[in-house]
Amino acid sequence: MPKVSVRIQRLAPETGQPAQFDRYEIEMAEQASILDALFALQRGPVPDLAFRFSCRVGMCGSCAMVVNGRERLTCSTLIKDVSQDLKIEPLRNLPVVRDLAVDLAPFFGAYKKTMPHFVPREDLDPKDFYRIPHDSKEWKALNHQPQCIDCAACYSSCTVVTLNPRYVGPMALNRALGLVADPRDGRRQERLDVVSGEAGSFRCHTLGNCKDVCPRSISPTQSIERLKRLAVVSQFWKIVGKVFGRKETTVAS
Repeated sequence: MPKVSVRIQRLAPETGQPAQFDRYEIEMAEQASILDALFALQRGPVPDLAFRFSCRVGMCGSCAMVVNGRERLTCSTLIKDVSQDLKIEPLRNLPVVRDLAVDLAPFFGAYKKTMPHFVPREDLDPKDFYRIPHDSKEWKALNHQPQCIDCAACYSSCTVVTLNPRYVGPMALNRALGLVADPRDGRRQERLDVVSGEAGSFRCHTLGNCKDVCPRSISPTQSIERLKRLAVVSQFWKIVGKVFGRKETTVAS
């Protein structure tokens, strides 16, 4: 079996010592994943190595880390597809709990700021199922991107989050669009006001890092650009409403 050189970041915050990189050489099978390499280290020379994982099939997002400078799901990324010389670090823009495990509280805290829970419109009959035909404008206006798995890779790669921790980040804004574009949602305007505020969509520099690292091929950049357009349209209708007494259309553009 080929040998793999692995450098891993070690950090125990309670000691007060700075992070350091330790190098190890291990033998791994040709089809081994990066997560397999971490298990091999934990079973062998580094029994106290801390990292997070769960499903091991690329669906839960728990094992996201920075490998050779890029955010990846370690369970679904094969060593041979990256390099025989690996450098593994924890996700960026998040506090390190220990070694490769990060505290996701800031990530989900930013998510909560966008009011991510669906709230039905008050005028909808709770006994009636609201159908959205596939050939309707409402259906076409929805966000049809794949479902996010909350891995935080986009949050880690976002340079705006690095420079401005108040920025809610790509995942939160992508989720917000899914609700803003839903004609059944009753907090559309309130949510749109939040995500177009100081810490929202207009902070994005459109670099596309989030799109590049997403394991689900989601483009938060596309969602954010759409939120910007919706915010501008919303402001336009507010002005029209004040002048002519007309209301904003409920179909997202």
